[in-house]
Amino acid sequence: MILLWVMSLLLYLAWTVAQLESVLALEIQSQAIQVRYQSEFEKAEALLAHCEDRLKRLLIHESDSAEMDLNSLDLEGCRPKLISNFGNSATPNLNNPQMMKVRWIEIEVGQSIRLRSVLRYQITSQQLSRINWQILYE
Repeated sequence: MILLWVMSLLLYLAWTVAQLESVLALEIQSQAIQVRYQSEFEKAEALLAHCEDRLKRLLIHESDSAEMDLNSLDLEGCRPKLISNFGNSATPNLNNPQMMKVRWIEIEVGQSIRLRSVLRYQITSQQLSRINWQILYE
């Protein structure tokens, strides 16, 4: 009887050790994935900041032209898109010169972790400011 009790206790301990090993293996995998994605996110964030700086420099040089083609700009790794030339209004008031002084630009960067940022470029002051950003999970 005591022998059966000792054997069952040993089996229970072996099962517990196996469970702990599997939990530890999952935790190690989880940490590796977290470190990898953190690194990829930091790379995407740095690329977004680089693209914003590069875009600002290019916009300052292109500010003379009334219409701008963002696809022709040399922004490696960035996908800029002009959202609007007319500020917040869906129907622009062309009589208001202030409405013609703002451009809304969207930039998307990254491969496995992608970031999208909306930027507001004020032509008169040549000020580019980030309005928001988001992680794309598609």
